[in-house]
Amino acid sequence: MFGLGKIIRKTALVLGAVAVAALARPYIVGVDVSWVLEDESLGAKYYDNGKQQDLFDILQNHGINFIRVRTFVNSCIGYAKESYSGANSNVCWCDLEHTIALAKRIKAHNMGFFLDFHMSDTWASIGHQNVPASWAGKSNAEMGKLAYNHVKTTMDALMKAGLRPDMVQVGNEINSRVAGVSLSKTADFANIINSGVRAVRETDPSIKIVMQHGQPRPEKGFADWYNKIHANIDYDAICGSTYGTTNNGQDWRDMFGLVVKNKKAVLSCEYTGERTALVNSVFYEFGDLGWGTFVWEPTRYSNKPMFDRDGQKYTANARLRELRDIAKKYNATLPDWVQNGKAVKKYNVKTTVAYGGSIAQSIEGSEIAEGSKVTFTAVPQEGWEFVAWTGDNTGNGKEYTVASLGKDVNLGATFKFVGKDSLKYEAENGVFNKAVLESTHEGFSGKGYANLDNEVGSSVTLSVVTASEGDKDVKIVFANGSTANRPVSVVVNGKVQVESVDFESTGAWESWDSSTVTLRLPAGASAITIASLTKDGGPNIDRIEFVDKNAVVPVNPGDSAVGDSGTTVLQRIPVRSNTLRNGGRNFLVNGRSVGALKNRASRIRVYTK
Repeated sequence: MFGLGKIIRKTALVLGAVAVAALARPYIVGVDVSWVLEDESLGAKYYDNGKQQDLFDILQNHGINFIRVRTFVNSCIGYAKESYSGANSNVCWCDLEHTIALAKRIKAHNMGFFLDFHMSDTWASIGHQNVPASWAGKSNAEMGKLAYNHVKTTMDALMKAGLRPDMVQVGNEINSRVAGVSLSKTADFANIINSGVRAVRETDPSIKIVMQHGQPRPEKGFADWYNKIHANIDYDAICGSTYGTTNNGQDWRDMFGLVVKNKKAVLSCEYTGERTALVNSVFYEFGDLGWGTFVWEPTRYSNKPMFDRDGQKYTANARLRELRDIAKKYNATLPDWVQNGKAVKKYNVKTTVAYGGSIAQSIEGSEIAEGSKVTFTAVPQEGWEFVAWTGDNTGNGKEYTVASLGKDVNLGATFKFVGKDSLKYEAENGVFNKAVLESTHEGFSGKGYANLDNEVGSSVTLSVVTASEGDKDVKIVFANGSTANRPVSVVVNGKVQVESVDFESTGAWESWDSSTVTLRLPAGASAITIASLTKDGGPNIDRIEFVDKNAVVPVNPGDSAVGDSGTTVLQRIPVRSNTLRNGGRNFLVNGRSVGALKNRASRIRVYTK
């Protein structure tokens, strides 16, 4: 059962040193340096041969071609507060923001990117697999959804930034548990991991999936663990923490021989500065399925680090040079499936909706990598109903999935109006572009308002329906708590109708006002887009309303509002009406001036006979 590893080892020894060059092939020489941002915040400087350099430059110059990075569910309340490195505990180290920062440096050095999801708020290791605080008390089905969302959110953000991971590990040293779920409950255990794996596969099916055991030795139950993983988990490779060995690495050879027998790859992730030659020789012996090794925190791990430390001065030592020699010996190059520095074939994805809803994509963007699984979902606005797809799909199911992207996609969705109220449209039912739905500031109607980002072009689009063609007065209800004017443009069905409307300060974000514009609308459905014109962004948009010209609205609770009876009629007219602004602020009734209008709204008493 354990013989395969021995056969491979003996073959390699017979071939000898000459065979190493003859069998030159891709081989990973990697490190985990997730602590670097924390150390740099403390003033860390890195040196090689007396010269200060960026850590990634030093690593690259020593043959390192792959970087492993850890990330947590909510490090703000877990890992960061424990402050292992001594860095500021109020900074959420190893969160998505810091993962992106490290990924940028990895890609800039044309290295492979290995992302390790700990599936916890803090360190997950052999004896510590705590459930994330936000997952506590949830059913296993709910935890699976949360695991998927955590991984998918991270993956989407990385892909959007052009920072595709080449390998992803879901769970860290999952010998007996993951996110608090025991391996003895195999189906529940597998659900957590496979949910995360599914998020990766849906993002890019070519990304390699890794499972890790913390003690890959016979006496530590590796064989039983691996059999359960192989039977229940979707994976490409197994890695082990190869810190200890009882017989010069033969236990590793035997255990990883089980994996290779199933034609799955093996790695060491990770080990320390001792046994460098031994660890690499073992994993190189497995041929094309021996992918390589990763050193744990080479700058600072106390057990024979690869840098000598003097305060915040880190100097590369002989152990790092030994790693360089190994990389040279094995002609270490990146595997073909690492896309760094290579042209990744992508296809154009175009989605079109005239009005009534939007199309959500499981992978965002207008260019998506070949082979990706992409699901398109028709999302109707409130008061609207999905009808059918147009373009590449003509069905009427709300979801349309491309299992493996192999050509450009051109997809449209149609919706019909089924609502009752066609006079008022709440912002939360709109389509947001560089905007978010919020409910922080009181005074809005409905469920919230659209907060337009502080940049040109942030917008909200609302689908409306009118019974007849013609000019319509549309009131935009907004708040602007800043001191700056925040002008917007108003676009109807893709064409600008109002180039600029001022939205001056309302004094506070809880103070809501309105501005009225006159729009030319066709009979039936239209899309109205309110888009910011300056880098300050637009105001908060609560809703739009069609002004009923036949209605009379009392100004105060005690005021009467009667039509043609000859009594007083009170009407509130916003000064921000586009018509009033264009004509000046003096208002005439029966040829007589009633004075200048006040800043927000004025009462006009009209006497009828």
